[in-house]
Amino acid sequence: MYLLEEVVLPPGEKIRRIRGYLGLKQYEITGNKITRNLISYIENEKTKLVKHTAEIIVDSMNKWAEKKKIPLNIDAEYLMRDEITQAKILLDKYIINLKKYLNDKNEKLEDELNKAKDILKDWDVTEKKAEIYEIAGDYHYKREQFNESYINYLKALESYIEISNHLKSALLYSKLARCVIWLKNYQEAINLNNYALLILEDYNICDKSIVKRALLNNALAYKKLKLYDECLFRLEKLESIMADNLTELEYMDVLMLKGNCYFGKENYSIAEKIYKRLIDIVDKGSNLEIEPIAYKNLGDIYFKNNKIEKSIEYINKSIEIRLKNNNFCNNSFYLANTYLDLGKRNNNIGNYDFSKKSLLKALEESKKKNDLLLQIYIYKELLNCYINCNEDSSIDNLIGEVKKIIIENSQINQMKDIFFQAGYHYIEKDIEKCKDLLKFGIEIINK
Repeated sequence: MYLLEEVVLPPGEKIRRIRGYLGLKQYEITGNKITRNLISYIENEKTKLVKHTAEIIVDSMNKWAEKKKIPLNIDAEYLMRDEITQAKILLDKYIINLKKYLNDKNEKLEDELNKAKDILKDWDVTEKKAEIYEIAGDYHYKREQFNESYINYLKALESYIEISNHLKSALLYSKLARCVIWLKNYQEAINLNNYALLILEDYNICDKSIVKRALLNNALAYKKLKLYDECLFRLEKLESIMADNLTELEYMDVLMLKGNCYFGKENYSIAEKIYKRLIDIVDKGSNLEIEPIAYKNLGDIYFKNNKIEKSIEYINKSIEIRLKNNNFCNNSFYLANTYLDLGKRNNNIGNYDFSKKSLLKALEESKKKNDLLLQIYIYKELLNCYINCNEDSSIDNLIGEVKKIIIENSQINQMKDIFFQAGYHYIEKDIEKCKDLLKFGIEIINK
């Protein structure tokens, strides 16, 4: 490792600092071949350092270092590097470390990322900036920090566009689309994926991985928008042009989306066959993350067919698998939704104790994700449970929690129903409390 390798310095300043490190005067590094005045001019950036002079200075410094028994590792090439070259070398080092730490759950990546960003503040090395911000986006995405991931991907995209790297630009559009699906901006995701596909087409770039990603995520976005036929059309297109290039996991994602579409279209018999097919594939191979989703979806089908006990059995199976594999992507989000469904099922058959336990677990998992909308759904179902059990103290505690959330958040219009429902519960029990709750609900509407 070179001395002063972690900082970017002009050659003259670098000479001055190394000379100070060795405790030398300017005349002591001339080698009796150049003048002290020339050293002074170089250190004060009044003249350019040339190779011949650099070799003389390095030779003198190395001899003094050996004489004084001070470790030193420099050469003329190192001494002559200009600032932009030094910045590129440093950034390359940080990129290697960032890739190494990408899957680590420690602070090393954050430290390296901050060092890289500090360099980029002073030295706009566009191609390195693009790569660094892309890695940062991947890092936050893996940790389910989708807003942070989106911001970093956007910065990377800007840099890739600036240097006309069309392949990387297409990839970043698809990565941005992946983020906004989690952020529930489904039409934006479709637009971003279409930009990615358009770039590949316009520049005659063949990259099957980006095409697969864009088509699959567009299908997912259409499914989220409940445009099931549009989703199925994209899946058919994907299978027709990529039939021999789908991995097992991608094929299972296609099957899952098909099952979800048929479920949305209320064609439960086809959906059931698809979900059971997915479980069979998992039993014979890997990709365990698909299994709990398939079991939950089967539970939803049995609930629709009024097979409540069987529905609860399959949802419990889904939870059991997730609790054994807590490293699944976005596991808290899926656990919260699955516990919520389990609470609903038990509410429907009057198993209120089981319902409360499930809903409180759902609330705990949703708070880990800070998903306010999901918390609202859970609070509504929990309120139903407390009303069915006639637990006024629990209702009052729930209302207190919801009021705290309203104080801390602006987008709370969906919470008005909680106050109206609780108000209706108290209409014959406590008219003043009923009035207060209804008034609070109305105030939410008028904000």
